[in-house]
This record gives sequence, C-alpha cells and structure tokens, in this order.
Amino acid sequence: MPAFIPPTCNIVVVSDAPEPSAAERIARSVGARAVLTPSQVLRRLRDDPDIDAVFFVPTVSPTGCAEVCRTIKLDNRTSRVMVLAMVPDEPPYMVEQFYDAGADDCIHPGAGEREVMLRLARALRTKTAMDSLEDAASVITSLASAIEGKDRYTCGHVERVAAYCMAIGRKMGVSGDDLEALRLGGIVHDIGKVGVPDQILNKPRKLTDEEMAIMKRHPLIGHDILKPLRTFHAVLPIVRWHHERPNGTGYPDGIGGDALPLLPRIAAVADVFDALATDRPYRPALPLAKCREILEEAASRGDLDADAVSTLLKTLEGGMAQAA
Repeated sequence: MPAFIPPTCNIVVVSDAPEPSAAERIARSVGARAVLTPSQVLRRLRDDPDIDAVFFVPTVSPTGCAEVCRTIKLDNRTSRVMVLAMVPDEPPYMVEQFYDAGADDCIHPGAGEREVMLRLARALRTKTAMDSLEDAASVITSLASAIEGKDRYTCGHVERVAAYCMAIGRKMGVSGDDLEALRLGGIVHDIGKVGVPDQILNKPRKLTDEEMAIMKRHPLIGHDILKPLRTFHAVLPIVRWHHERPNGTGYPDGIGGDALPLLPRIAAVADVFDALATDRPYRPALPLAKCREILEEAASRGDLDADAVSTLLKTLEGGMAQAA
C-alpha cells in the first residue's frame, strides 16, 4: 500500500475493458484489493460493506460506468463509498456525466502516479471525516432519545414530532435535504433539555418565572451542542427557533415574520400538537377536537404558522389521527 494511503483502506478498481491492463497498473499503484467489472463491483459492495473507495477506469462505455456510479451513490448502504473516475477532459460530457452521477473526483488519464495517489488519499480522508460525523450524529440522536428518560411524560415525543414534521413538510412541498432536516430536527429539537434540571422538567405544577427562564434556555443549549457538528448545520434553525412564533412573541430570539424560516415554523406546530395530544406533568392528553380548537386559535393570533396548522389538521383527518 502506498505511503499516502492507510494500509487498512479497502479499495477496488473497476474496468469495463476486455483486457484491463491499464486498470491493473492503477490497482497496483494504489494498493487496490481487486480489479472488477462494473457488474461485479455492485455485487461486491452488497457482500462487503467495508469497501472505502471505488476507482473507475472506463474504456468501452464511460456512460455505463457512470450509471454504475449513480447506483452506488443512490443506495443508502453504499452512498458513503468514495467514487473516483479516470476520464479525459475531452469530450467534456464524460467528466460531467460522472460528476452528475455523484462521483467524488475525476482524474485525467495523463496524471502521474503521485497525483493519482494524492487525489485518492484526499478522497479517503474525506470519507474518514464523513464517517466521524456520522458517528457523531448517531451519538447525538441517541442522546436526544436518552433525554426523554429525564422527562417521564415525553416518552416517544421526539419520534412523533419527527413524524408530524415529515407529514406536514411533504404536504407543503418540502423535499430532499430540507425534508431530511425536518426529520432530524424533529428528533433533536429538544436536545438542549440535557441542561434543564429534572425537577423542572417533571414539575406537576406551573413553573415559576425563574424556572421558566431556565426552561427557555434549552433551545440555545441545543444550538450550542450541535453547532460544532457539520452534520447538524441544516437543523440548527429548527433547534434554536422551534419555540419562536410568526408574530414575534416566542423565544429565545423573539424573531417572527419573514425572519422566521419555514422549517422551524413546521417544527413548532408539530411540537405544540404533540404536547397537546399527550399526557403532560400538569394535565392529561387533550382530545383531538380540543387540540384542533387550540391550534386554530393559535394560528389566528399568529402564534403558529396558519398553513402548517391547516396542513397538519388535514393530514390528521386523512388517517394520521390514530398515530397521535
């Protein structure tokens, strides 16, 4: 294994040539464990989840190899595998189709061995960083679930809020990365409660002004916990602003109007509905009709986003009510 590349890395080279001599030379230079055909690499990835990088050396059908790249990147089980391709700059569509398929890097066939190894090493470092972030994300989401253990009245709250967020978001046209941010934001929105004493979380009576001031810090605490983790940057507005209100009366920043983005507005509606529809320390769960009345009144005052409230209520009528 070249010095640039850690010896534990699992690399495979892919060639569609009948005589893959060029691919075999690259495989030797980068310390690859195998030279495979495009169809073989998909089978290998299914059998070996520990492959770190796939290096395409297309000859016969660059377009076919690019489609295999696309398959790798679209599959959640293999999307974090780094994909590189050795393709010429001309015609330009060859490079474009690999990048469009999700390739992490394209290298010119005229590149020297040292450059090839450096580019592969860089891709592998990126994967290591991504894996570390994913591990951090797993820890954080586990912590978010564990926090529910501090509050005996909110078992399942974050999962339900995430489900309501997704249901509202889909109906309102949210998709792609934003929809995933809604899901993840629903799970971690209350992570800042790790900094709130149990006796406040579980108090069966109305909180004092001092206790409420402590409770109101949890969005900022959650924001500070997640801010260093790039994986969670898209959910920071949800975590910080899920208690903000369109009319500007919320906390911690008192923002509203156009300054309050859609995703926190959706999360706020999901959070309030679940609080109404489940047992709380200070009261039992409310019936759906009462929840509807409270939500509609809040929307009319500008305490909640009217479109998100309407969307949630229509979704509940459509069959989600039993999940509440």
